[in-house]
Amino acid sequence: MNESLFVPTDSNGIEHAATGGIAWQLPTGGVTSVTEVGHPLVLRRPDALLDVLDERIYRAEPLDYVEISAVGIAVVPSARLVAATCWDTDVATRFALDCADNILTEAGDVSLPDGTSLANVIADARLVLDDLASDGSDRLGYLARVRALRRLRRERAEIADLSLGLLTADEVRDVDALDDPDYATIIPITDSVLAAIEALRHHLLPKAYMAIEDVREEHEEHQNPATQRPASEPGVVVTGLGNLLFGSVFLAYEPAWTAAREAARHARLAAKDRYGAKAETEQRAQQASLLESILEERPARSHYPSPPRSIANLANGHIANS
Repeated sequence: MNESLFVPTDSNGIEHAATGGIAWQLPTGGVTSVTEVGHPLVLRRPDALLDVLDERIYRAEPLDYVEISAVGIAVVPSARLVAATCWDTDVATRFALDCADNILTEAGDVSLPDGTSLANVIADARLVLDDLASDGSDRLGYLARVRALRRLRRERAEIADLSLGLLTADEVRDVDALDDPDYATIIPITDSVLAAIEALRHHLLPKAYMAIEDVREEHEEHQNPATQRPASEPGVVVTGLGNLLFGSVFLAYEPAWTAAREAARHARLAAKDRYGAKAETEQRAQQASLLESILEERPARSHYPSPPRSIANLANGHIANS
C-alpha cells in the first residue's frame, strides 16, 4: 500500500462515522500519536472522501500494511494522523465551484427561470471569492437563500410555507419554478451550482452564520417547557452577499464543506441523468482526481493551491499542465 489515505473530522478532531463519533489524536508540533478506539477505523482515498467531506481533512497512516478496497477504503485497528491538509472553507468553496463548473461545461449552460445564466453565476462567484469587484454579489446571496428555502420546504413543508412570508415575490417565484416538473431535467445541475454558492457565502460570512446558529440554539431552548419564554422575532443579518434570515423560522444554511459535498453529488447526478451511469463514474473519478491534487499540497495552507485548478483541465485522470 503506497496510496495516500485520509480522515475527515470536525474542528475538534472528531470523525462523524456511522458507528458514532471517533476522537482522533491530532498531530501537534510535528508529534503524532496512535489512535485506537476498540473498533475498526476507516481510512479513505480521495474517491471515498467525496461522500464524507467535513471541516478538516487529515493525512493518515496505518501502522501496518493494509489492503484498500475497490471503493477506496482501508479498515484498520489503529492508525495515526500525520498532518493536516490545506482543506478549509476557501478550498472547499473552490472545489465546489469547480465541480459545478465542470458539469456546466459538459452539459452546456443552463438558465434559471428568471433567465439568469448559471455559467455567469459561477463566474461572479469566482470574482467574489478572489476579492474582485462583481456586480453579481447580491444575486449570489439571493440564490443561496432560494436554495436554502427549497431544501427546508422539502424537509419541513409546514414551516417552510410559513417562511414564504419573509421572502420577496421574486424569490417565491424562483422557488416554485425550480420545483416545477418542467425543470426536472436541470434541477441536479442547478442544485450543484446553488450548493457551490452556499459554500461561498459561508466562507465569506462566518460571523453571520454564527449569529444564525446562536439564535437557532436560543429558539430550541425556548421549546423546553421548563425554561420557555418569548422566542426571538424573525430577523435579518444584512450582508454584501444578500440578507440572511433568522428567527422563529429558520432557513437551513449549510457550512462550506457540506455544500461542497452536495455540489459534487449533484454534479454526478446530473451526469448520470443526462448521459448514464458511465458518465457518473467518470465524473466521480474527475472529482476525486481534483480532490487528490488539492490534498497532496503540503504543508497545510489557508488558500487554494496556486494556480487554481479546474476539473475542466483534467486529462486522463491527471491535472493537465498549464
